[in-house]
Amino acid sequence: GKESTAPLKTKSPGADTRALRQELETLHKPKAGAIVKAWKYLGNEDRHIRWAARVALEHQPVAQWQDEALAEEDHQTSLTALCALARHGDKALQSNLITALNRLDWTKLSIPQQAELLRVYQLAFIRMGQPSGKDAAAVEKKLDILFPAPVAALNLELCTLLVYLESPNAA
Repeated sequence: GKESTAPLKTKSPGADTRALRQELETLHKPKAGAIVKAWKYLGNEDRHIRWAARVALEHQPVAQWQDEALAEEDHQTSLTALCALARHGDKALQSNLITALNRLDWTKLSIPQQAELLRVYQLAFIRMGQPSGKDAAAVEKKLDILFPAPVAALNLELCTLLVYLESPNAA
């Protein structure tokens, strides 16, 4: 036949997402402008993009982005930024971090976001140590009314946290 046999120039599915993730991965070192670039993707619907953006943020000096993380109002962006802060922030930030986590409305979070919220609480305690009595009581009060949850995976995490916080209702 007379039809062209030249290869077609098409993008593979996910090529744009893959390219964005790889671009964010170039920021996994201290770099000017990385915070602004990464911040835009902390709330991305693709968890791999969020992960790459979070790691890029973690490679920048915490003092340059901690206030923005504590003040963030978008639920997913806040969860991702607070996760980064729990992983790399100083123990002195723990009370502010817990206050920011407590501001998130459980009923407005999706189930994966609820699980992520519980994980960030855990990271704050694992990485930053035992919270003050006031902070522990505030977290216990917020989580105690959620247990038991309608999802088994959430119950496991809630139970773990409530036992750690020595909630009398955990048993």
